[in-house]
Amino acid sequence: MEQTALILIAVVLLLVVILVGFLTILIYKMFRENKSFSGQPSATPPGEAPHPDISKSEFHPAILERIKGLEKVKPKRADLFCPNHTEEPGETMCAICDKLYCKSCIKPFKSLHFCKEHLPLIMRHDWDEVITIKTSTHDPEQGVRLYDVKKEIFEHHDLPTYIETHYKINVDQDYIETYLVLYAQKELTERVREKIQDKV
Repeated sequence: MEQTALILIAVVLLLVVILVGFLTILIYKMFRENKSFSGQPSATPPGEAPHPDISKSEFHPAILERIKGLEKVKPKRADLFCPNHTEEPGETMCAICDKLYCKSCIKPFKSLHFCKEHLPLIMRHDWDEVITIKTSTHDPEQGVRLYDVKKEIFEHHDLPTYIETHYKINVDQDYIETYLVLYAQKELTERVREKIQDKV
């Protein structure tokens, strides 16, 4: 009789220890996820991923300046969703108009993607190189500026262009060189050259 009582007490104690351990783990997880027990509000708004600390990164100062500027501007909902399907999130950017489109509204062509409006434009016209810029991770500002100018001449002058990235292996110095090449319709090449002159 005494032996049965001892076994029963041992089983009850074991169950209590398991239950307390389980509750401790559960409370710890809740504490880590919600931080509701700390009394300190989270620095990151709910539903948003924390922004990486870029202050210690090795970006070029010009890029850091642009990132700081972008942090102040919250994108509109319309800019993040497909223009044709307003409930579908934009996933891929058109190489000409720079708008985000859903999978059904954007098509790959060569190494780039184009929206349904601009894909025929690419296929029906001859395109010529306007300018080629060698880029570098240590000094990317000129490449960034080329993308800005490309967007500007499309929005303000209705001149469609696109940029391709080309790579060249430098065998002598054993590294890969990166070039950005701006293309325009053959008949509009001179106009585009005039618009980007002194800007890139």
